[in-house]
Amino acid sequence: MILTENPEDAKEMLVSKVVEGKTCRSRFGDYRLAKPTMVVVENPDSFGLEFDYDVCGESYRKRLKCMENAAEKLVKSPHTRRVSIPLWYPKDHLCRNPPAITEISFIFYDRLHLTAFVRSMECLSYFEHNFDFLVEALENLSRKTGMEEGSIGMLITIPHFYERDLDRASSYVRKVEEFYGYHDLGTHLVEDYISSAWHSALETIYNNGKNKKTEWGEIFEGQQESLFVHRLFIEVKNPEDNRLHDKAPFTEKYGIEYAHDYIMYAAKLDGEVNQRILKEGEEYTYAERARYCERDDLKVDQLFKVIEKLKENPCRRDCYVGISRPWDLLSDEPPCLRGYQFSKYGNELIGTFYMRSNDAYGALHANMYAFALLTKYVAELTGFKSYRYNHFALDAHIYSEFIDAVREILYPESPSYMDKVSGKG
Repeated sequence: MILTENPEDAKEMLVSKVVEGKTCRSRFGDYRLAKPTMVVVENPDSFGLEFDYDVCGESYRKRLKCMENAAEKLVKSPHTRRVSIPLWYPKDHLCRNPPAITEISFIFYDRLHLTAFVRSMECLSYFEHNFDFLVEALENLSRKTGMEEGSIGMLITIPHFYERDLDRASSYVRKVEEFYGYHDLGTHLVEDYISSAWHSALETIYNNGKNKKTEWGEIFEGQQESLFVHRLFIEVKNPEDNRLHDKAPFTEKYGIEYAHDYIMYAAKLDGEVNQRILKEGEEYTYAERARYCERDDLKVDQLFKVIEKLKENPCRRDCYVGISRPWDLLSDEPPCLRGYQFSKYGNELIGTFYMRSNDAYGALHANMYAFALLTKYVAELTGFKSYRYNHFALDAHIYSEFIDAVREILYPESPSYMDKVSGKG
């Protein structure tokens, strides 16, 4: 994680990281890229640049609608985790200039903080423009809510610049100082396996999490409060070893069924879905949003499109699947998963998944298990020999009713010698 006081330092660090990265080919020329990177600027200031580019025939500002609804929701429930606005629509797979910023989310605790999922950023020439757009969005919602402006975070899956600009980039080069571990404004964990990643996430939240109310208190008594950390970014180096933690609250059979049915619709992963896949009683699934959303005016099997794009050119930067929709902002149960991106780095495929909210005890392990399995399948279908998996949660939390269960996982009570000899152990 690149964590800086100001955006100028953030750009220099990001460009420096790209200089040390890998090379890929695109229709616009060879480009150099870094691995997916989280950037957090504690005190954001505007560069004073205009950002209103065409996005598939619309402006970014036009897509950032529903701000009045976002403000209303925040004022009514300052602790809400449900203020997240998509800028990517499924139809964007069919145009040449889809949005680079795909999702913008807001959370209030002490101040109002903004986080964006950025599928691709040419960070040498356009960092300032993208950042100023986010500053404008934060200032806009701050005015509407009366909340003080806080930090800006960006999860950038493909930070890059073109190799023809390498000489210009060299003027920015400095020592890259990445932050790992817990910070109030973001947490960056690197783990070998899904199981150890879940354990580390629980440990981080249990030991460092802040207490806050939730919107589920009126329905579930045990979920009135939670411990949470802001911007949890986890890199899993060996997701192929996708075994469960011995204290995981689900079985492997459930994990596979959840992945196949709810996440990807595995029954037709190698073909295009063009008909209803929801079961009776389901309002939505992540698979339905990814492949055939009945409420979309133009229905696009995004996951199939992404697989076809990767087969055609693994260096493509528009291999994004949008799960969220504009109408989710009015829902009391919007999808926790907002979108995901597949990208090439070296010879590996990286799957990066962005969640606005994540129940660390009850859901995180199953989410990671399923998302990693989807990344594995996409890698196999597109000719990659290896893959990595990244997980991001804007608000990762443990509900108060699960605190004791988490404590037992992290710090199990070992029987004493006297317990053993007396038969109690």
